[in-house]
Amino acid sequence: MYLHFREEFDLPISDIFPYFRSPSEWAKLYGAVKPTRLLKDDWHAIPLKKVPFPLLAKNVECNHHESVRWIFGGFWRGVGEVNFSSENGRTIVEGFEYITPHGAWFLSSFIEKRFMEKEFARIWNLGWKRIRKNKKGDNHG
Repeated sequence: MYLHFREEFDLPISDIFPYFRSPSEWAKLYGAVKPTRLLKDDWHAIPLKKVPFPLLAKNVECNHHESVRWIFGGFWRGVGEVNFSSENGRTIVEGFEYITPHGAWFLSSFIEKRFMEKEFARIWNLGWKRIRKNKKGDNHG
């Protein structure tokens, strides 16, 4: 499953970037049911609502206030990336996420269409809404 996004915010990059500097911060975007866990070698287990398997994710590149790239492991496999820029006084967050269930290759497109696309789009949309509600000085930086 491939999701592409381009979102604009009336917030500085410095207020948005902290949500992406570590996979454990992602839970602040969508509100995890359980806390994230730091595993060996900088892997993070991120629980998801309505999804039986946590995301195992690891940032593989993090350019302060410019871009973040991550990979998925375990049941989920794939990559994701966000890039930050400013345009007309607004912050632009543009990126993608490619994720697929590992080991279910023969059913993966069925699983992606039937279950994953809506849920992962919902998770991202919830995160964008939370960022928009963010006020400078909240405990995200």
